[in-house]
Amino acid sequence: MNLKMTVSNVTAINNDIWEFEMPPHQMRLFGTPSNSVGPRSIVLLRNHVFDKTAKTLSFDADAAIPVNIGTHSTSIAIAASSEGDDKREELQTEQSFGQTMLGRGDREFLEMANLCFSESMQVAAEALLKGVRNQSPGELKKGKSRNFSETPDNFWYVIIQPRIEQLSITVRGTVEHFEPVAKLSIKDDRGNTLFKITCEADIPAALELIFHAIRK
Repeated sequence: MNLKMTVSNVTAINNDIWEFEMPPHQMRLFGTPSNSVGPRSIVLLRNHVFDKTAKTLSFDADAAIPVNIGTHSTSIAIAASSEGDDKREELQTEQSFGQTMLGRGDREFLEMANLCFSESMQVAAEALLKGVRNQSPGELKKGKSRNFSETPDNFWYVIIQPRIEQLSITVRGTVEHFEPVAKLSIKDDRGNTLFKITCEADIPAALELIFHAIRK
């Protein structure tokens, strides 16, 4: 169930940009931002409803992506799409890689990768998800910040790390279980196994590790 947020006393700068007051500690509830500079906070909204009369802005908390956390309460919200686009997205809950359909969580992963990464790592993130979905019909679920877990069986877990331009992936199973197939550096992650993706060339080895994970 999504948490619905409503902000009051909102000023419309134009059709897709609004200004309002929200202290930095509250803005951080949407996740860890790419930046923390200057006085103003900036958040990107994947969906929204703006009431001009009431001067309120409503949106799903898990659809808000913090771009910058400033030092003051003055905050800016930018729409990632128009309200009409949001309504069409609600009706169109899937998109595809060829014949492979993607659900909302997968789309959120790709959108966040495109927002946070350079072009080369955007390509790597898309190649990773495409490779997984070609073999497994599940769906990612967004957690806190930039964390995504596989559903319905969380046999792999991915974190987008924009500051170091990497994808951090944890797969179910001990390091000893993965050592015979590992072509990337692996290490223990509380009984499971962690590795990093730093470029598109890592994807074949990453997929081999992911599909060597222990499944329920």
